[in-house]
Amino acid sequence: MHHVKPHTPDHRGSQIENQSGIICDLKKHTSKTILKAIADNPQESRREWMLSMFEWAGKQNTNNKNYQFWEQHNQPIELNTTLLMETRGRKLLLQH
Repeated sequence: MHHVKPHTPDHRGSQIENQSGIICDLKKHTSKTILKAIADNPQESRREWMLSMFEWAGKQNTNNKNYQFWEQHNQPIELNTTLLMETRGRKLLLQH
């Protein structure tokens, strides 16, 4: 009797596409939420300046309607070890 091995699809490509979609949705949601929070907070002393900077950045890219909050590229880095988390955290602190 001949046994046919079941086909197991390779989902790596679809996982990457799915991750990109999730990241896109996350960026869209967080940018709208944060921009609204800035715009709706009259006590934020830098409100006008921040909104004008996001608006200026948005005008630099034709993919945007009004504002640009996130960078356009999508290069997530998996922080799956303590060393990677510490190294990436230090790098981010040094940038600011």
